[in-house]
Amino acid sequence: MFDEPLQVKVAGLRSRQVVTLRARATDEKGVMFSSMATYKADGSGEVDLQRDPSLSGTYTGVQPMGLLWSMRPDTLHKMFTKTCSLNPQVVKFSVHEEEGGMLAEATNERLLVGDGVIRRTVKDGNFRGVLFTPPG
Repeated sequence: MFDEPLQVKVAGLRSRQVVTLRARATDEKGVMFSSMATYKADGSGEVDLQRDPSLSGTYTGVQPMGLLWSMRPDTLHKMFTKTCSLNPQVVKFSVHEEEGGMLAEATNERLLVGDGVIRRTVKDGNFRGVLFTPPG
């Protein structure tokens, strides 16, 4: 679900290796949003966003959801457009070496509406909206 914490971990790196994690998503208007953060792997060659601080990028410090909330448009655009709540939001993550080569990539789909949630269009005079009610 969209409001649930996302765990991002990278394993299999060299001890103390510096890598950059990137996230990319496209909104419904086709505008690309991206973020990035540089990390230093621990002695076991792992990076865990729950534990490890970003050294630089679109955010710094320990921010488990930083790659999501710090996304910025790649072009002049004011905000991320998401009007169809039934479609998942697809976010592509990648891990890059200091020299830029990609080491790994993964895709995450984040749902805005859970199973059983009822969606109702509301129209009352000039008021227009959508009401979501939980199952049961």
